[in-house]
Amino acid sequence: MLRFDSIRVGDGETLHCRRCGQSAPPAYHATAAIAERIRAAAAAWEGHPGPNIVLTGPDPFGHPELPALIAVCGEAGTERIALETDGGALGAYRNAEGVLRAGVTNLRLRALAAGPLGDELSGHRGLDASVRAGLRAYLSAAEHDDAVVAVTALVAVCRHNLAALPATVASLASWGVHAVRLSSAAALPPSAAAVIAAACDTGMVNRVWVDTDGVLPLPDSHRLHAVWDRGAL
Repeated sequence: MLRFDSIRVGDGETLHCRRCGQSAPPAYHATAAIAERIRAAAAAWEGHPGPNIVLTGPDPFGHPELPALIAVCGEAGTERIALETDGGALGAYRNAEGVLRAGVTNLRLRALAAGPLGDELSGHRGLDASVRAGLRAYLSAAEHDDAVVAVTALVAVCRHNLAALPATVASLASWGVHAVRLSSAAALPPSAAAVIAAACDTGMVNRVWVDTDGVLPLPDSHRLHAVWDRGAL
C-alpha cells in the first residue's frame, strides 16, 4: 500500500453518525499554516514513491482556499495528492473536474451507508445522490483525460450502520470505487464479525477489495482483510 502523510485542514468533523452523538463543528486552519505543514512534510519525505500527501480533517471542500492548498502540494513536489472528503461538494460547481485537473488523483470518500440510511445517519438529505453524482463526474473526467485515479471509500462502522454494511459495500462498488476500508467508530459485539465478514465477501463478489483497521471483529477465515494502516491509501 502507498503511504500518505496526512495534513489536517482543520479540527472537528463534518460527517458522523448523528445517532451515535454530536461532534464538534469544523474549524478550519489558516492557509499559511497548512501550507507550511505541506512543505515540511514534502521536504522531510524519505523513500519512494512519494512524497504523497492527503488533505484531511474536516472536509477539505469546506476550506475557503482549497485550490491554493492543492497548488502548494504541487509546488512542493508532491507526487500524489489525495483528498479525504464527505463527497457532497464533489458534484457541485464542477468541483470534481476541477480537483482532478489540479492534480488530485486519489480520493478517500467517507461514507456511513448507501441510500436513505446514509442520509438519515449523516443528517444531510440528498447527500447520497450528491456523492454519487460527484463521483461519476470525477471518474468521467479521469476517463476523458486518460488519468489514472484511485477512489477508496472509508466507512466508519457503528451499531447503526452495521446491518446494512454488505448492502453498502455493494452500492459503493456499483458507484465505481476501487476499494472499501472499514474502521471502528464504536465498540461492537463479537457477533458483528459475521456481518463484517459478509461485507468483505460482498466486495469480493463485486471485485472491490474490502479491508479493516484491525479493531473490527473478524472471523479467523477473514483475517487477511484486517490489514490496513491509517496512513496508507
